[in-house]
Amino acid sequence: MRMFDKSISVGNGYTSKQSKANASVGSDVLERIIDTYPDLNPLWLLTGEGEMIREITKKHPTKNTTEEPPLQYDTIDDMINHKIESSIQRQFKVLLDKLDTFPTMEDIRKEIEKMQKSDQ
Repeated sequence: MRMFDKSISVGNGYTSKQSKANASVGSDVLERIIDTYPDLNPLWLLTGEGEMIREITKKHPTKNTTEEPPLQYDTIDDMINHKIESSIQRQFKVLLDKLDTFPTMEDIRKEIEKMQKSDQ
């Protein structure tokens, strides 16, 4: 539950407390859940009716977008784990892209040599 709370930007234990107290959640929280988990069926979330996961096809983030088979999850935990894994992969790609712009050790060595020559 902690990772779920974190994924929808609510305090630690929020959903657990709401569930134990049989209390409702605010519309802002429901909106964050739906935004964060687009595969989740909003009707199911609000009423408990219908399928928990709706069929949504995801597309490759490439120029030649092709549809893949609908994502299937057995549990909400599977869906959360998939979201977390996808987020980590996106963040890793951003980091790798940034690293490509960093100077190499050879570039740094050459720059130091230039600076040393100009100081002489």
